[in-house]
Amino acid sequence: MRIVLLSGTPYLPQVRGGVEVNTHELAVELMQRGHAVTVLTRLSYRDGFGLKTQIKRWLGEDISDRSLGYEVIRVRDLAAVITDLPKPDVVVIHNGDPTRVAAAFAQRDVPVLVYMHGLGFDSWPCQSGPVGVLPVSGFLSISEFVADRFRAKHGIVTRAIPPVHRAERYRTERNGRYVTLINPVPVKGVDLALNVAERLPDIAFCFVKGWPLGLREGRLLKARIAKLPNVTFRENSDMKDVYRDTQILLVPSQWEAETWGRVVTEAHFSGIPVVASDRGGLRESVGPGGVVLPANDHPDRWASAIRSIWDDPERYRQLSTAALKYSRRPGISIEHQVTTFEEILRAVVCGQPVSHPASDVAVMRKVV
Repeated sequence: MRIVLLSGTPYLPQVRGGVEVNTHELAVELMQRGHAVTVLTRLSYRDGFGLKTQIKRWLGEDISDRSLGYEVIRVRDLAAVITDLPKPDVVVIHNGDPTRVAAAFAQRDVPVLVYMHGLGFDSWPCQSGPVGVLPVSGFLSISEFVADRFRAKHGIVTRAIPPVHRAERYRTERNGRYVTLINPVPVKGVDLALNVAERLPDIAFCFVKGWPLGLREGRLLKARIAKLPNVTFRENSDMKDVYRDTQILLVPSQWEAETWGRVVTEAHFSGIPVVASDRGGLRESVGPGGVVLPANDHPDRWASAIRSIWDDPERYRQLSTAALKYSRRPGISIEHQVTTFEEILRAVVCGQPVSHPASDVAVMRKVV
């Protein structure tokens, strides 16, 4: 199949988050299975990469590249270039408002699947019926949390495929020096993490940069970290190196749209216990491999949870073993996930329904 994976927000290398990494891993796996994959994404001007790419476009140069192992096209207005693309067999929208791009592909009779990584659908008009008012062929969820919320909002039942992980990219032997926070920004709980680190001066913390930080934001964060001698700041780096140095992963997210928590699964591959908030799908991703606390709990409670794991070798061993076992569950087997994804795409191409009105599911259950 010729597949377009579409994101209405910037992509690698401009932004590295859960959506971007999941899209990349899917693209690589689909290419290896013989599909032709193009990622169509929005170009940002906020860095040198974006400006250089736009200058090339103004000069009439080809702005697509294959540095990631597949074609990536970065533009400012995605809907405006759709008519110029070679016609794909299917389009998967991973991020952003699907309205304009879905309509543009519909005009070319290209089926569209919306793979919901976030909660943008909360603001959509009610999607009555199997596909609702959007000109798309169906919906897919990134987690059961998203599937449940989408069903409650729009009355549509969807399947869930969690983020795709290639375990060997993350699994490592560990020396366990740090409590690690990845992506130290406000919605990911950096303020809470700083308060917790202040209460645990004998435990080393490492804050690893994730999303881009503005100049002012970066300066303020580093100034706050400088006041805490037990906290180290680390730029983007190979995640295997990050997990090698991690004893406990801290995920104090305050973000309601925390629909999975990719770093949780990454940490579990090395048997790293997680202390996380109860936002979004984190309960689902953490499972038995850690501790989940209310996002608004007092920092003392968070510090106590970390201390109870850090200072108790037997409890640490139990949680580490549970994390490792949970990382081997069939639901996040990459072979199973990609095969399921392929089956769904083929169904979309053939015009078969891949999401259903909740009323239809209820009727089917009564019949059975």
